[in-house]
Amino acid sequence: MSVSATFQPDQITAASGETATLSLHLQNNSDTERMVTLRPAGPLAQQTVLQSETIFLDPNEGFDVTVIIDANASLAAGKHECAIEVINDKDTVHVTADIQMNATAAWSARIEPSRSKSSSTGRHKIAVTNDGNVPVMVELIPKTTAEVVTEIAAPAVNVDPGKTAKVELRMGPHSRFWSGDTIDHPFSVEVKGNDESTTTLEGIYEQTPRVRPWFAPALAGMLGALLVGTLAWFALLKPSVENIAQDEATKLDQVQDTSIDERVAEMEAAAIEASELPLGQPADVQLSVSGSAAQSTTAGQIFSQEGAGRRLSVTDVIFQNPTGAVGRLQLVRQAGSEPADDDDVLLDQEMANFRDLDFHLVAPFSFESGQTIVLRMVCETPGPGTNACEASATIVGFVDEV
Repeated sequence: MSVSATFQPDQITAASGETATLSLHLQNNSDTERMVTLRPAGPLAQQTVLQSETIFLDPNEGFDVTVIIDANASLAAGKHECAIEVINDKDTVHVTADIQMNATAAWSARIEPSRSKSSSTGRHKIAVTNDGNVPVMVELIPKTTAEVVTEIAAPAVNVDPGKTAKVELRMGPHSRFWSGDTIDHPFSVEVKGNDESTTTLEGIYEQTPRVRPWFAPALAGMLGALLVGTLAWFALLKPSVENIAQDEATKLDQVQDTSIDERVAEMEAAAIEASELPLGQPADVQLSVSGSAAQSTTAGQIFSQEGAGRRLSVTDVIFQNPTGAVGRLQLVRQAGSEPADDDDVLLDQEMANFRDLDFHLVAPFSFESGQTIVLRMVCETPGPGTNACEASATIVGFVDEV
């Protein structure tokens, strides 16, 4: 390879929490300038910092690059390999060095919080942090006065390197009181490690009365505010609210009375109009038609052929399609006995859309004397098992003299 790389030295020793420094020597063995790119690799890539990642080497030039490894508590005791990728054009080589991590036992402890307040139970947590690179076991021994009972979640705990363990500690008084001054219960926790180191943590549990000192003034203030609010309601607000409510109710009654009067007038007018409708003698007409496929068939009846001055008001029309035929059915008002272009088609129905379809008309169809009531059918497909379409209509209404 035109560029060679070696660690100097290729093996060092480091302690937990320190930084290990290596020197990577680069040598350009060619007669041309070379650009070299360096990249950390291997299991220590995240902890490796390069002084420079891109180096330009003149012909036959040598250069030393400082490589720093953060030997924190996450690196366990033992041998670790630091690897660097050296990239020169398309050539890549791996250069390695060994780092021997010494076993280091170090830990710290603290109490959270250092002071607690409660009328029944004081709650604390003992936090133990492993600052070394080997597991540690610590023993927790709480000490307090005779007036308090201590309860610890775990008397001993194992902590891995770089980790923190928290153990809950509860303090409970033998007796409680309703009122009076608070009482301080000092306590301590002796923490012993398996590395023979010991530390003592100090804390205070402040026992408070069951009824807080501010409760009585707050209760008196609340009752006073309630009394003042009640007097203000009955003396000032209630009469005003009642007057406003009474005025609104009076206005609402007036609006409702006006609305009721308008509805009554409308109903009376409708009753008078209904009494004037030309409802005479009941009458009915039955028309039936039959025809083959693709054939138009009509059936009709001339109303009051004997004389003029009569009117048929049709209020109900009932169509029948008993065979289930497919086609169109029309109810036509014909001016005379013969069809004309200006005949009125009153109803136009698909026969497939009904079996017994009836219409009840609020405003009736009118047929004057001499006009013909015609039922017209256009047959498309006869019903199952038949050779012809069959349909009929029942027409019901009233006959009046006009």
